[in-house]
Amino acid sequence: MKRSFFTVSLAVVILAVAGRAAADETLTDRCSVTVFIKVPYADNNKLDDKDIILARSANMCRLVEGQTSTPAFRGVCQHDPQKKSAWTERIPYSSIKNSDRRFRWICGSTLERSRCEEGTKQIRFRIGPDRLLEAECTK
Repeated sequence: MKRSFFTVSLAVVILAVAGRAAADETLTDRCSVTVFIKVPYADNNKLDDKDIILARSANMCRLVEGQTSTPAFRGVCQHDPQKKSAWTERIPYSSIKNSDRRFRWICGSTLERSRCEEGTKQIRFRIGPDRLLEAECTK
């Protein structure tokens, strides 16, 4: 009986640790308008159906949250400019990086690039107060 309790407890601890991915690096930048993350990497500022939207305006929030059960785009909305939005879902870093390990994001209509550390497997995003943009890179 004692041995099986230990095995079950160890399994619970392993599952709890495996389910929680700690950020190895968090990149921050500033952008006061809506941000688009290009999926896959592209050198244009055209909004495509696979892109991720970090919305700051009511119109863009409607695209992310949708008026129906299915939103038009993935992403998050910042309802209160004084608070951080929720994180987007984690996505494979390989789906947005180029051969230089950079990912493309657009601040309004300005093309920007950032790069996570070598070995990054997943990435997620959120926006916050004071024009904050955060990218969490996880190995």
